[in-house]
Amino acid sequence: MSTAVLEVGNVLNYLLRNAGISEAKLGRIIGVPRATINRIASGRTPDPRASTLHAIAKYFNVTVDQLLGNQPIFQYSGSSILTGSYTSIPIIEWDNVNNWKQILQSVKPDNHFDWILTDPNIEIGQFALRIKGDSMCPQFQENTILIINPTREQKNRDFVVVHIKKSNEILFRQLMIDGKYKFIKAINDIFPTIQLQDSDKIIGIVIQTRNNLT
Repeated sequence: MSTAVLEVGNVLNYLLRNAGISEAKLGRIIGVPRATINRIASGRTPDPRASTLHAIAKYFNVTVDQLLGNQPIFQYSGSSILTGSYTSIPIIEWDNVNNWKQILQSVKPDNHFDWILTDPNIEIGQFALRIKGDSMCPQFQENTILIINPTREQKNRDFVVVHIKKSNEILFRQLMIDGKYKFIKAINDIFPTIQLQDSDKIIGIVIQTRNNLT
């Protein structure tokens, strides 16, 4: 198998992963059979049709040369990657959310491999998380990707990520403001509503979500 075939497969997998879409969904959008997309992504198509490559490149707003790996597909900028008309931001682990500032200062394409494509006008300094658990079901399913803005001022009914100091937990909840009091509420009723204390910290608000649908 040639290096070129492997390269286009690697690039396509990167674009699919960071756009948060499946091979099947891409195929439906651009009018190419899912099996064809899968063969390209897995490196099993020795000579993809030019029309297929053009359709894939057009969807992701990259050139065919970038798709083939002949040109760099991203330009690094701070804690984000600029790809065509998209921006990629890092997906970080829940256990590291409290250290998001340090992570964003050190994260680079060569030391962090989990990114997601976002709108090109997204602010620098944002990051993403994958939902764990069912506290926000059915609206937010497990593994849904949350895009977090840590600087935007929160409002009543915003969805937020919060550090609860007493239990040292990081929670994803809906913020409820009643006068000077703030509460966080789960959508799943089996999880209790929590009144925030001065020692608790709202890390950021959710500005976008992404689901991988087949």
